[in-house]
Amino acid sequence: MERKKVLLLINPNSGKKNSKGQLLDALNVFSSQNYQMEIYLSQKRMDVCDYIIENASRFDVVAIFGGDGTLNEATNGLMQLENKPVIAYFPTGTMNDFGTNFGLTNNMEECARIACKEKVEFFDVGKMNSRYFNYVAGFGAFCNVSYETKQELKKQLGNMAYIIKALHEIPNLHPYHVKMNLDGKVFEKDLMFGLIINGNRVAGFEMVEQDDNTFKDGLFDIILVEHTPNLLELYNYPLGVLHPELNMKYVERYRAKSIMIESTEKLAWTLDGEEGESTLVAKVENHPRALQIYTNK
Repeated sequence: MERKKVLLLINPNSGKKNSKGQLLDALNVFSSQNYQMEIYLSQKRMDVCDYIIENASRFDVVAIFGGDGTLNEATNGLMQLENKPVIAYFPTGTMNDFGTNFGLTNNMEECARIACKEKVEFFDVGKMNSRYFNYVAGFGAFCNVSYETKQELKKQLGNMAYIIKALHEIPNLHPYHVKMNLDGKVFEKDLMFGLIINGNRVAGFEMVEQDDNTFKDGLFDIILVEHTPNLLELYNYPLGVLHPELNMKYVERYRAKSIMIESTEKLAWTLDGEEGESTLVAKVENHPRALQIYTNK
């Protein structure tokens, strides 16, 4: 029987420092199942993407040891390939938004055993202009919160660190006038920010009603927050976004597979918690069931 080949891509600087012991435990699991392994240590931003484009076609499995940002790089590489290996994800970041969809924890040995069981799940991949994302694309206000919140604060306070950072940003907010096309539904609004979500969680919070199919149904969940001059309502933004049952009048929710956004000034974007481009026009598309991942669900 031919040995399966696994490419292990490791980000040594991910949010929760990789434990050497845990990493060795994971390698031992692959070794015990007779996998042929090759290891690459990430050195700089986007080198995981480049390495995958150049090398991953030779492998059956790509194992990603890192946070959601590292996984984003991997997805951008894998989407360039005709023959795409299965993803084995070892989430070592602070929030683990994406891995939670598939029952994956920060226990590397456990994730290796899950991978070796070879239970596979497809998931949708989003694309914003030329760059892919796994679970969220955000625009407008608060886009800087995910990548500017200090790592030490995230380790101490978890997802509450994002709320604190967002509240500090509120006095400096201003609206963006946008024209939106959601699967042919066209409208114009003054928005503070928006989220385009594939899955349930963003920044450690459940923002979409629990549904095991939200990451593979070919649709995005979209949250739009309109401008309000009321200061009290401004400070209630996080509450309105996190609790859809409150039906706050300035928070609107939609579902769509194709989105076009045109703005009168450049909108800042974040993709999977990483800094994206600033642009006047953004085309966001859903690529249904584009990649496969080993799952524990």
